[in-house]
Amino acid sequence: MPKPLSSTTAAPGTADGLDLDRIRDRTADIVAEFFATRTGPLARLLREATEGGKMFRPVLCTVGWHAAGGPPADEPALHLGASLELFHSSLLIHDDICDKAGTRRGRPALHRALEAEYPGAGTGLAMVAGDLLACWHQEVVDRAPLTPGQLSRIRAVLAQMRHEVFEGQYRELALAQQGPVEDLDQILAVARAKSGNYSVTWPLVLGSTLASADPAAPSALHRYAVPLGEAFQLRDDLLGTFSDPEVSGKPVGDDLREGKPTALLALAWSTADPGQRRVLRAHVGRRDATEDQIAECQAVLGALGVPGRVESMIDERYELAVEALEQAPVTGPAYTTLRRLAVRLAYRDN
Repeated sequence: MPKPLSSTTAAPGTADGLDLDRIRDRTADIVAEFFATRTGPLARLLREATEGGKMFRPVLCTVGWHAAGGPPADEPALHLGASLELFHSSLLIHDDICDKAGTRRGRPALHRALEAEYPGAGTGLAMVAGDLLACWHQEVVDRAPLTPGQLSRIRAVLAQMRHEVFEGQYRELALAQQGPVEDLDQILAVARAKSGNYSVTWPLVLGSTLASADPAAPSALHRYAVPLGEAFQLRDDLLGTFSDPEVSGKPVGDDLREGKPTALLALAWSTADPGQRRVLRAHVGRRDATEDQIAECQAVLGALGVPGRVESMIDERYELAVEALEQAPVTGPAYTTLRRLAVRLAYRDN
């Protein structure tokens, strides 16, 4: 991990950076204002499903607005960011169903909570709830204080983002059914589509596209965001396999139990000896794998040097992102904030 600059460790809201706490708080207010117009038990469940997130995507959307020279009055970007948070929450509901996850943000995953209340119907109810939340994402976009020109500019970007993330999800689920995948490039391509671009690239591009009809800033931020999005996903894979769950908030080992096609497993399968392969084949993709069996898999990954190799991949992508930012037409608080966010996204512990 590179040593962060002093500005990257400063608290959000200092004079040399954008006030990220304000962005998060205002985004939460916009989401709450939307849910205030919705009543009934389903609205309550979906409101709860959106709570407790880190709001990476709304923050990046509004930072993209300022990076492209948008005015200080950034309500258009904040409303667009709020819509992204609803879309993200809808994806998490569906993702938890696909992954058979038990918890989300310290609470039972929505399909589990609904299953407890409506035995035999929890999965179906959660799928419908997630679909409705995705519709509400678009409704927040439609109700946002955008000019016709702004709305026209972002439509194609939103469509591309949604298409890409759903295709990425499909490809990941299909890959998981094929057994061990050693093709690292294939794994990274899926990760870019399903997570990296959707989590980092498209929010930044959306915010900057909203702020300006000039394509220079969105193009420059795209070059910054793509390697950073890959670093973000690689970090997520490490946290899902090796982190302390009390720090990361992630149930460690679930990626291994799911047999999720990650860069870690691709590197392991391509270099493991026959004995190590036997351990991985015995436990990876086993929902009933015990903690001891997961620890055996972690030991194999450690012996193969996989965590260090993935850390090196993250370092390389972080450096590419910073290099692209140095060449981008971004200055002032937005530049400082993007430097800070590069460290946060690549080297976070939760």
